[in-house]
Amino acid sequence: HALKAPIAANRGLAYARAFFNWCVGEAILEANPAVTIKKPSKERQRSRCHSLDELREIWEAAGTLGYPFGPFYRLLILIPMRREEIAAMPLSELDLGSDEAPGDAIWTLPAERTKRENALRVPLSAAARLIIKNTIADPDRPEDCGFVFSVTGDTPVSGFTKAKRRLDAAILAARKKSAESSGSKAVQMPHWTIHDLRTTFSTQACDALGIDMAVADRILNHVATATTSKIVRIYNQSELFEPRKLALAKWAELVERLNSSAI
Repeated sequence: HALKAPIAANRGLAYARAFFNWCVGEAILEANPAVTIKKPSKERQRSRCHSLDELREIWEAAGTLGYPFGPFYRLLILIPMRREEIAAMPLSELDLGSDEAPGDAIWTLPAERTKRENALRVPLSAAARLIIKNTIADPDRPEDCGFVFSVTGDTPVSGFTKAKRRLDAAILAARKKSAESSGSKAVQMPHWTIHDLRTTFSTQACDALGIDMAVADRILNHVATATTSKIVRIYNQSELFEPRKLALAKWAELVERLNSSAI
């Protein structure tokens, strides 16, 4: 189990320790038999927060990739949902509304497609809606395809590892070009993962835009782990659709201000 799901194995050990501690407290056991067991797997900190300058670099580099991964990465920045959720986005989940009210578009994720197994209405900013509309109309997208992002026309986009290497290469190329003009030496962007875009949103939206932490958690479709407050945990269970809509619109405006490359 530890080899296939290392983090889950660690969590299983934690639950076992808690159970045996309860048994000791109830005088069912004399001692906790799991107290000396080491974690089955080592854990690394998965996420880091990008600076706003780094976020701009990622956005600009994504714009050089073309369909499907260029708009895919930009949408991941604007809508900080999980990679697989956006990659498998079908047209049937989208209500893109009208050009007269571009900020009223909605993406409805069904429960079976979310990690928490809860249905979620995702408000789409005008910028996110435009990326989706342009992607659907992209000539490189297969015709009569049911997914926004697809190469085959029958299945969602895949090949994330290769695409990430292309993105990193584009970032480095831009850094080298900038370094040449200033007479300095370009360095690779420190290691990062696509998951880090979610952490970046949560941190920068709260710090730079003053977004409520509970609203940011709800946008990420998290359980309210950011705080131990019972009131905030209950607050986080509500849909918070309007606060999320406003927050994502502000986030899109911030991202657009950072970048010279138009959507």
